Amino acid sequence: MSGCYCYDGTLAGLLTLYARLLPERVAVERISATPPDQQSLFSSEICIATDQAVAEAFWQRLTKRLSGNSLKLLRRCLLADHPQQELLIYHYLLLEAEQGWKVDGMLAHPQVAPVWKLSRQVGREAHRYLGFVRFQQLQDGLYYAAIAPDHRILLLIGAHFAERFRDQQWIIHDQRHGEGIVYDCNSKEWLLLPMEVTAQPDVTPEEAQFQKLWHSYFTTLAIPERRNLKLQQGKVPLKVRSYLTEFTV
Repeated sequence: MSGCYCYDGTLAGLLTLYARLLPERVAVERISATPPDQQSLFSSEICIATDQAVAEAFWQRLTKRLSGNSLKLLRRCLLADHPQQELLIYHYLLLEAEQGWKVDGMLAHPQVAPVWKLSRQVGREAHRYLGFVRFQQLQDGLYYAAIAPDHRILLLIGAHFAERFRDQQWIIHDQRHGEGIVYDCNSKEWLLLPMEVTAQPDVTPEEAQFQKLWHSYFTTLAIPERRNLKLQQGKVPLKVRSYLTEFTV
């Protein structure tokens, strides 16, 4: 049985799909969270219903079977925002089922290289965003930060900020993917939740004044004769500047 497969877009749905297809080594042309606009004459579209129990059992088997490197690779790729990530992961898992831990050293293999590259992109972006998060103090005392990363990196950076700002109530909102981390300083726990903000949050007067002072310091510190816009854009990409205090006030 081969063709195009779709699932409900959830992690449990994707793991259920893998659990159904991998044991039979099904030849797959396409995996998507949404059905294609036009169906091919030579392939059928098959939707796999999500089964939470099947998904959890499959993940448990994977965590026991995969090496540490492969598991790290898989976790990052599951957080990627890529049009073919589901299919790339499927091909990787097919090869891993054959080769076992040998896949860790097969970086040039066509079923490994794209997954390894995608994992590095996700990991690199998560690392860079550790320096691109800017919290604002809101009227209710909560600290709020908005970001718009290419990938769903919140799960990779949550522990860092929970450790660094453990005594504050804060939210990091991924506006691109409609989700956010909410941290509770009382329980010392954080959760990833669906999140949408339709209006700009109201900051405290002290926060507004601090932002002006920080922007003034940032501007004054620069030496006009040594401006290097190309280098600056390499260190601080244009796509993140609308969320950085020093560039927006």
